[in-house]
Amino acid sequence: MDRELLLEKIAPCGVVCYTCAASKRGLLRAQSRTLLRHLDGFSVVAERMSSMDSRLEKYPYFEQGLQMLAEAGCEGCRDGVAKHPGCEIAACAQERGHDFCYLCDVFPSCAKADFDPMLKIKWLQANQRMKAIGPEAFFEVMKDRSHYAI
Repeated sequence: MDRELLLEKIAPCGVVCYTCAASKRGLLRAQSRTLLRHLDGFSVVAERMSSMDSRLEKYPYFEQGLQMLAEAGCEGCRDGVAKHPGCEIAACAQERGHDFCYLCDVFPSCAKADFDPMLKIKWLQANQRMKAIGPEAFFEVMKDRSHYAI
């Protein structure tokens, strides 16, 4: 995979932006747009059929959720603008000239990786995995997994 495309899909910290609901160039945005296009006009059908299946009464909420995902606009943090308050990883990686944290000589004991415990574990695991198999292989493994599963 082209280096620039890979860097667009994986943040310096190892978060796979491609699978994130906030990503402008991510899978969820693209699939939500496709689904909305194929469901165009279905709200009328859902309303009519809700007497046969009460779950369809909630269809407007589902459609609103899809619309939200379809409007995702995060450009990623490689431009130096952290999306998570207080995150210094992207700026640090840029300063040090590294694409990913695992390339840095202070990994894994970086003080800038001051995440909540769950994100810290994901950061550590992602970077250890990239170090072991490379970022391209890491992306191939992660691109079809849920961004949010533990």
